[in-house]
Amino acid sequence: MTFRAKALVWTVSVGAIASVASSTRYPALQWMHFFVYFAAILLSSGMKVALPKREGTMSVNFPFILLGILQLSPLQAVILATSSVFAQCRFRVTKTFTAVQILFNVANVATATVLAWQTYAGLVRLFHAELAPALAIAATVYFLANTLPVAVIIAWESGASPLKLWRQEFLWYVPFYFAGAVLAAAGNLIGNLFGWLTSLLLIPIVYIVYRAYCAQMAIVRDREQHIVEIEALHLRTIEGLAMAVEAKDSNTHHHLMRVRVYVSELGKIMGLDHPTMQALLTAAYLHDIGKLAVPEYIINKPGKLTPEEFDKMKIHPVVGADILTRVNFPYPVVPMVRSHHESWDGAGYPDGLKGEEIPIGARILTAVDCFDALASDRPYRKALPVDEAMAFVKSRAGIQFDASVVALLAEHYPRLEDLARKQIEEVQPLKTDLFIERGAAPGAGFATEQHHASPGQKSDTKRFDSGLPATEEVRTIFRLGQLLADVFSGRAAGPAMAELLQSLIPLDCFAVYLKDGESVSARHLDGRFARAFTTQPIPIGEGVSGWVALNGRAIVNGNPTVEPNWLAGSGLFTGESSALSVPLFGPDGGIAGAIAVYCSAPAAFSRDHQRILEEIQSMFSHSAENETRAVLSGASAR
Repeated sequence: MTFRAKALVWTVSVGAIASVASSTRYPALQWMHFFVYFAAILLSSGMKVALPKREGTMSVNFPFILLGILQLSPLQAVILATSSVFAQCRFRVTKTFTAVQILFNVANVATATVLAWQTYAGLVRLFHAELAPALAIAATVYFLANTLPVAVIIAWESGASPLKLWRQEFLWYVPFYFAGAVLAAAGNLIGNLFGWLTSLLLIPIVYIVYRAYCAQMAIVRDREQHIVEIEALHLRTIEGLAMAVEAKDSNTHHHLMRVRVYVSELGKIMGLDHPTMQALLTAAYLHDIGKLAVPEYIINKPGKLTPEEFDKMKIHPVVGADILTRVNFPYPVVPMVRSHHESWDGAGYPDGLKGEEIPIGARILTAVDCFDALASDRPYRKALPVDEAMAFVKSRAGIQFDASVVALLAEHYPRLEDLARKQIEEVQPLKTDLFIERGAAPGAGFATEQHHASPGQKSDTKRFDSGLPATEEVRTIFRLGQLLADVFSGRAAGPAMAELLQSLIPLDCFAVYLKDGESVSARHLDGRFARAFTTQPIPIGEGVSGWVALNGRAIVNGNPTVEPNWLAGSGLFTGESSALSVPLFGPDGGIAGAIAVYCSAPAAFSRDHQRILEEIQSMFSHSAENETRAVLSGASAR
């Protein structure tokens, strides 16, 4: 318990002592009434109604407490009320109350009872108020004095806003308090007309109210549970959509999890309301769903994007917002997704919003998204240490990012980083590196030249748009496969292969890389710019071909100058040049290396060119298994 919560407990306790002391100057009245009401309160204390919002219960003995306020002294009314609360804390409880909690509850209700008694007595004495309005006001005073301190101490312990928590959690009590006031007034009136024992007819009426309220609360709880289940279903659907993005971008799994943890915690710290929090969590999962419309070679391209490629990348917030608009979310997720690349100074995209024109959720998402991107591995660079990533984000505060968001992120990122790592370890990424054995042939039959793709590859029967007649193109590809087998078996087939390959793909150099432990080595280099590369081993995962050899996925229009074996001093190739690399599979389905072609022109390669290289490597893998085994075993021996 925090210091201020303890201080509140002692303040309420002192207030209760003062209230009880002030009530002793009033003489006790109607002891017979007192003992009958006392027995009724103890019996009805077991009639508890579970509240729909919080894990708590409410007893239905409040009408008897009000009867004590109407007919007895303040001290007698306090004894009735405190006995009721003590019984509620001790009997038929689902969670044991601590001594401090019991002290607080008893003291709190004692103060509320004295205040309600003084309010009622004062209204009757000073203003000659009628029973109904005086009792209604006294019941309101009791309600406020009883619930506000409870809301404050709960809010302080949970870090929430006291007023907001009171409105959300305790307004459910209001109907019962007013119903209790009506029942107490009716019981008092019946007692005055027909004798006070007749007022005990209030007991079966209270029981009926109790049963009716239980039924109503059961309906409310069912509705609340239904809402919770619907929200959970929405979240699972959102996670499924996020998995679709993950299947396209190999970096997305960790990125989504980290961003979700960071924005969720920052949203709580900033005290965002429930709809905004829901929107923020949804946007954390789906802010990059628009990348489904961006070519994969751009998403996973090692190196700097060309202006044309960046223009294509910039459509993803708009496409993502358009996709989510059709979902019709009940909270403002679409503006967050659309604006998560806007900049505080107005230099962002797609709408050029600036400052507080950018939704608060988008401002949080923008800063977190950049921080995580810097602290994560990307195809074009290694991850920065989190401290360096945070330093960069801080340097852009007030320029690219909201300074207040950056300040909170800088204060809490060490804790959030630990929390994100734990959650990432608990969730398995989507598995796409599968091999399906069943299914002997496509439904429409095989292509003209029947062959099987290696595991991890897809057999594509489309004709390649290379300008050659279909039959000649097939022969060329088949001949290239044979030449590739010759290359691996030591025959001097390189020049012939380069000449044939140039008839299908624009290239200045082509290379064949084989795995050798934790690196890939250029087994063959040919073409007019072959001298731009050395035979220096490339660590697995680095450069264009090292990344392809690690992930088993092609890269189209990568940057040749990021290859570790590129010679900067050769003057050949620039950051605007193009690289196409596809994985090379061995006979056992494992990744054996990569085949790469390089062109000095920008954006020189297409998907058709990618398919040609995949077709060549696939034919080699299955038509020259003996040569491949020899090569792979030799590489392992080294």
